[in-house]
Amino acid sequence: ALLWLGRGDGTLDDWDELKEQARELRNKRTADYLLGEPLLSDHLEAGLSAFGGSCTDFELGRL
Repeated sequence: ALLWLGRGDGTLDDWDELKEQARELRNKRTADYLLGEPLLSDHLEAGLSAFGGSCTDFELGRL
């Protein structure tokens, strides 16, 4: 869900829907799907930024 948010597939207003969709689509290939995303780290960072945070904030437990 955070990947999709950061990639622009939704907004914070769609967050609950993105999370639900991620739960429904999760399977044994989810990790492969995520690791196959060339800009994964950029999208995750953008997703955290949408919440007003950063990777550093997440690491420090601020998010």
